[in-house]
Amino acid sequence: MHICSLANGEPFTCAGIQFKMLLPRDVTDSVEAVAEFIRPDQASPIDRHPNFDQLFFILKGEGEVTIGDESSVVGPQTIVFIPRNTNHTIRPLTPDGLEYIYFNVWGRGVPQREQGWKQAYSQIHNRRMGEAVAEL
Repeated sequence: MHICSLANGEPFTCAGIQFKMLLPRDVTDSVEAVAEFIRPDQASPIDRHPNFDQLFFILKGEGEVTIGDESSVVGPQTIVFIPRNTNHTIRPLTPDGLEYIYFNVWGRGVPQREQGWKQAYSQIHNRRMGEAVAEL
């Protein structure tokens, strides 16, 4: 059993954005839940994931989410589905920023599970900071 409140998630920073790990991929082998806090002067980098689908559940604030060529304004209690291999980004529209939980869902199990979530996010951070890293 794994239970974690938003308040008790393990905080970490990746590419200048604040996160809290709520449900690590290491525990489930199929899904990961992470809280993300984007300041009003930030946006998530344009990203796409070849190995998993992603869901955003908006907690606080409003934002503009772009998936592929489509954009939409989203607010609290909204869920957003992002299919694998689809470019996406989200940016806050409110002065307090944007808070949401994202769920990474691997339909065939987490690849490279043995490396653990901290190693995976370290590689993501390095890639976003300009180093070449394999897709996770």
